[in-house]
Amino acid sequence: MLIRQLAAHAADRRDLPPPYYRNRNVRWAIDLDADGRPRGDRLVDLSTADAKAGIPLDTPYVQRSGTGSLPFLLTDTLQYVLAMPKDDSDKQIADAQRRAEDFAELVNRWAEDEPLAEPVVRFLRRGAFSEVEIPAQAKPSDVVAVRTDQGWMHDLPSAVKVWGQIVRERKSAASGQGICLSCGEQGPLLATIPEPVKPGGIPVAGGRGRDAQLVSINKTAQGRGGIIQLANTPLCDTCGGQAMSALNALLADRQHHYRGADSVLVWWLRRPAPFSLLGAVRDAQPQDVRSVVEQLNLPSARRADWLDDNDFYAVSLSANQSRVVIRDWIDVPLIELCQHLGTWFADHEMTDLWEEGPQRVPLWRMASSLGRYGKQGYVKDTAPRSAERDLMAAALHGTPLPSNLLARLIQRIHADNRVDLPRTALLRLLLVRATPAIKEILLEHLNLGTRDSAYLCGRVFAVLEDIQRTALDNVNTTIGDKFFGAAMARPLPVLTMLRKNATGHLRRLRGTKKAAGIALDKRLDEIFQNFTDEMPATLDLAGQGRFVLGYHQQRSADRDAARAAAAARKASAPESV
Repeated sequence: MLIRQLAAHAADRRDLPPPYYRNRNVRWAIDLDADGRPRGDRLVDLSTADAKAGIPLDTPYVQRSGTGSLPFLLTDTLQYVLAMPKDDSDKQIADAQRRAEDFAELVNRWAEDEPLAEPVVRFLRRGAFSEVEIPAQAKPSDVVAVRTDQGWMHDLPSAVKVWGQIVRERKSAASGQGICLSCGEQGPLLATIPEPVKPGGIPVAGGRGRDAQLVSINKTAQGRGGIIQLANTPLCDTCGGQAMSALNALLADRQHHYRGADSVLVWWLRRPAPFSLLGAVRDAQPQDVRSVVEQLNLPSARRADWLDDNDFYAVSLSANQSRVVIRDWIDVPLIELCQHLGTWFADHEMTDLWEEGPQRVPLWRMASSLGRYGKQGYVKDTAPRSAERDLMAAALHGTPLPSNLLARLIQRIHADNRVDLPRTALLRLLLVRATPAIKEILLEHLNLGTRDSAYLCGRVFAVLEDIQRTALDNVNTTIGDKFFGAAMARPLPVLTMLRKNATGHLRRLRGTKKAAGIALDKRLDEIFQNFTDEMPATLDLAGQGRFVLGYHQQRSADRDAARAAAAARKASAPESV
């Protein structure tokens, strides 16, 4: 199904390179005149200050494997085109010359029916590697292309045609003919998929990675019944080539992939939409979120054309050495995907200390909040590597998150003593997805009517902290700094002690800030009146999560009230003349 949908996507695109071509950086050019002589008898440097690796061109490409010499047509490395050895040893010099001879043989095959090939043929017959000066900074692995007055030779239709024939000969299955598993048509079958996933397309630990095959079965122990290569997954060259061309194009398009620490999610639609769906999840830009949510609230007759009768496809990929690992595959109607995204935003909306109203949080910020908090914010690479992948899967599938993330988040809140919008949004998401019924308690804003004891304990702690801060103008260490983690785990003894200590602060407020003291004392009493059971002595992980949400939402509500009061005072104040 993945290969079929990628091949179908490729058929709808007009921006893909020709079959078995890849967009690569070409560092050098051999500029030939009509007689096949290199202009200036030297290589032309195509690099610039902004593109030190050269210019990107769609050039012939197929994965080379084994020890044999498999040149590319008209565009290859200096080792193949000009016999530049890797070192000065006799072995490497002989190997480079052999590769150059194979390159020339391949060019001569193409040139048989191509009149425009004459300059290239003349150049090779004279011994290319002896006529062109190779700059000192050139490396054997640098890519070089040939051009004449007609342009780049590898762009000619004859070159595209001949190169496709060559690749099919190299990659065709020994059985020859069969039914393609993707398109269902009878025809020549591939032994291996010609084009791999480009290096850098899939995140790997510690580097750029290398070419990786989507299907790679080269040992009898790996294949069903001991059969290797594509014998168990028969594919024609059209489907195999188009699918990989589309996949590499999507991996190169920032609007159609989402890179995590250990994987990449690639997505596309059967018909295009006017905005990035995954961008709405990753960055939570208000206009993108509205584009999803508003459409869901409309009757079907009034929905946008791009939403109905459309499909969403996504594949999550990681790499193991030179093999691609498919971690997830999604093939759903677009309306269903949008419903999942609407639920995602609804499940994590959260009030904030600094903004009015519930906020939707970018996925990457929630993933980062699972890491360590330092002086400059969340420390890079301290969150679990799989965090973004797990969150994105939950958003797209509408499923609960892994249970270990709750333990991780509670542990980080304890260790950092840090409660903020990303962490509370993720807490609400984790708890609601694990137990949907709890959504009646954990609203996106302060729930004044709940009787949940863990949530109420968090509210109590927030008011006690506010009492201390209001009574003491300059507090070096608040009760939050000293007791928050302990109160999360053991609310009864800690809150009992803190409430006794608050008596002195309230007494002081009656003499200095009477109105504030009365309001805080009343708020504390109102919360305690909501307890229907005794205050819990200890809380489990879920209970600690509800404690944190009660604490955060009480603080947010208090900030909102303070902002509203300040605005009212400003509005009622007489204007100065």
